[in-house]
Amino acid sequence: MDARPAQLDARSSEPDATPPEPDAGPDAGVAPSPAPRFTRLHAEGRRLVNAEGETVHLRGVNLGGLFFHETWITAVDYPESGRLVVTAEARGQRDAVIEALRETGPGDDEAWHAALREALAARLGAADADALLAEAATRPSIYDDSDLPLRRLLSSRFGDDGRDALLDTFQAAWVTDADLAWLAGQGFNLVRIPIGYRTLMSGPDTEDVPAALVWNERALSRLDTLLDACARHGLWAVVDLQESPGGHNAYSGTPHLYDDPEAVARTVEFWTTLAERLAGRDEVAAYSLLAEPYSAPDADARDAVYGVLHDALRDAGDDHLLVFHDGFMGMGTFPAPAERGWEGVIYSTHVFEWGANSVNAYDVLARLYEATWGTAQERQDAPYFVGSFSTMQDTDWAYAGLDLLVDLYARNDWSWALWTYKRIDDPLETELYGTQTAWGLRGRLMGSLARPDVYLDTREALEEKFRAYADLALEPNAALLGPLTAPR
Repeated sequence: MDARPAQLDARSSEPDATPPEPDAGPDAGVAPSPAPRFTRLHAEGRRLVNAEGETVHLRGVNLGGLFFHETWITAVDYPESGRLVVTAEARGQRDAVIEALRETGPGDDEAWHAALREALAARLGAADADALLAEAATRPSIYDDSDLPLRRLLSSRFGDDGRDALLDTFQAAWVTDADLAWLAGQGFNLVRIPIGYRTLMSGPDTEDVPAALVWNERALSRLDTLLDACARHGLWAVVDLQESPGGHNAYSGTPHLYDDPEAVARTVEFWTTLAERLAGRDEVAAYSLLAEPYSAPDADARDAVYGVLHDALRDAGDDHLLVFHDGFMGMGTFPAPAERGWEGVIYSTHVFEWGANSVNAYDVLARLYEATWGTAQERQDAPYFVGSFSTMQDTDWAYAGLDLLVDLYARNDWSWALWTYKRIDDPLETELYGTQTAWGLRGRLMGSLARPDVYLDTREALEEKFRAYADLALEPNAALLGPLTAPR
């Protein structure tokens, strides 16, 4: 949830909604940020305030793909259709496969596979079509909203140390100091940093509760470097846990957090250890303890885990704000923090209205949110944060809908973070189907992408391709940037 009426920014400059010229890099046209004015934030009723009692409105972006590597964001490796094209190219069959995929259209269900096989057989013959499909199937897609398939494939080829080194190379390139300078120059004052716990760990990956947490100092240092840059550029950070040890949602398998005390213990250990490392960082606005805990059987189970995490962090002496996500159960399902003895708590949800198809639909949704969330927040007396939202579609009505959402957030003093900062629309999907989305604030790929093939590239080739992401020309989506940076 997002918004802000009174306005204290981390910088004194006014937002500049004008994107760089099309051939400019992330730092083009951005003056050095003024010295930041960070103090530890805390909750005062429904407001976020600094040490002077001034209201602070957090508005920014998610750094998706950085420490929780969702390959659909970064275009690392291929979805099924892309893998088929790459396989066909090596066999001299690319043109026929492109024709078949265009005839069949996008999809992934059983009927789609049957139609695709028929379209391929009509062009290649049944035997060659089946051989092509069989070869492509030996390299199943790791295009996912979880980082586990990518991590496992890298480990299987290069070992766990090789996996960690390659991901570190990518992390150094995906979000740079120039990116943070650009965000600050546009008037944003927040980055939300999604993290999968595995990213901060060394050793084998598991879907189950890990027997022990073995920390990855290289990844922790990378996080420190990012937070140092946030401090330099006047950006608060929300450190967000996408997947906890044992799992609190179904991103990567069966979640264990709500029925296994060991999973709770490991998650407490994760947060208390990380909080000890981040204790002195005032640029860290909050810890988002469990992103999208939708696998909780009910609100009571969700809140029981939140209570354990809250008490552990407070008992350890940490006073950072704590974000509790509703797990899509509804903002009204949260109790008043005072009733539970919770201190420094922000309530949160994410807004992705897949069924919306017009400005009017967004207008109806905004009115509904304002009425229902407003009533709940009055009872709870806690700040609200829309930790992730997007209208997804690259259409005029979707951008107008996003404008309505940002207006809603501003009227109600709800902080917000767009999903997501960078996202590469799949170049092959664009070639095949003309697909273009509004997922990335910087999502307009200029030029070509040396796309990493995690199955076939050597380690040296992957390192080179990952390093090249630092120089990738991803231009701002002006239609998306405008509503986000417009004065409210």
